Amino acid sequence: MVSASDFTTVCNTTILDTELCTPQTCCLSQGWMDYIPTLAGNVLYAVIFGLLILPNVFFTVRARTWSFGVWMTLGLIGEIVGYIGRIMLNNNIFSFMGFLTYLVPLTIAPAFITASMYLCLARLIHIIDPALQYTRLKPMMYTWIFVTFDFIALILQGAGGGITATGDDNKDQVDLGVNVMMAGLGFQVFSLVAFSALCGDFTWRVRKGQREWRTASVASTDPVIEDRYRALRTTLMFRGLIGALVAAVFLIIVRSVYRLAELQGGFHGKLANNEVVFMIIEGPMVILACAVLIAFHPGLALKGYWDMKGFTKIQQANVTKMSVLGGYGSSTDPSQVVLESSREEVGRPEYRHT
Repeated sequence: MVSASDFTTVCNTTILDTELCTPQTCCLSQGWMDYIPTLAGNVLYAVIFGLLILPNVFFTVRARTWSFGVWMTLGLIGEIVGYIGRIMLNNNIFSFMGFLTYLVPLTIAPAFITASMYLCLARLIHIIDPALQYTRLKPMMYTWIFVTFDFIALILQGAGGGITATGDDNKDQVDLGVNVMMAGLGFQVFSLVAFSALCGDFTWRVRKGQREWRTASVASTDPVIEDRYRALRTTLMFRGLIGALVAAVFLIIVRSVYRLAELQGGFHGKLANNEVVFMIIEGPMVILACAVLIAFHPGLALKGYWDMKGFTKIQQANVTKMSVLGGYGSSTDPSQVVLESSREEVGRPEYRHT
């Protein structure tokens, strides 16, 4: 195994292409990092991400939550490839291919994971607020807005990686690629913060509306609260999914801010060459985010309520005359609220007994 002590202490200025360097001919600082990535740690992280794919695929197939499962799987695969790149650097710190295999996938992989998170919000809004009284936008608008933001961040990070890849030893081009990647990471942080703010606003409006309803001198039958989703909202898995989304957003924000600071200092900057910080923040933050999302997988937590067409059908059939606290219709008397007597089941049959 190669260690830092194996490299010559005098840098070789006669070799223009560092791909031709060896520990016997070049110093460590001529490599893509000022340290040799730990083999055991990077193998461990790659294995953990690989193991996380298995339950994600199982729950996705079982519950048919294809959109969530596909994006999450792409993110996990990206993480695995990135750590394979670091393993390649452990073998040859001068390998430009190893450096790119590490840099680009690990930078863009969380964007796929956040996309899977954004897809959950529309479903949660329909279940928490069936009458759509407290949401500022239509549920799917949140998804489209933030998935679009995520796509922009992904394009910027991918383009930055591509520019860096074609730059080779051209410092100006490599710096341009890094700046574009930083722009993508910055946009990703902005997207996550905006997502958190809108989720917080929705939560506050729901709780405020519920308090007003409980203190109102009207009948106690609230069709917004006493609805088909009430039992689902009280389950540990449903509440766990909400908590998992909150935790995952926070963890990925922490990781993204760290990567921004890392790229800001350059590839040979102090932070970019602190492996201890990298192994504490980069890997564990994403691992924990993925782990909690898979532990409270929406396929299990929502008990089959993932199809957006089903939510729309229920809304049209059962909320035609809701008028609670400024909701649908013009009457504020709950006795005038008309709900259809029959409710079509939209959950998958195998989930109805769970």
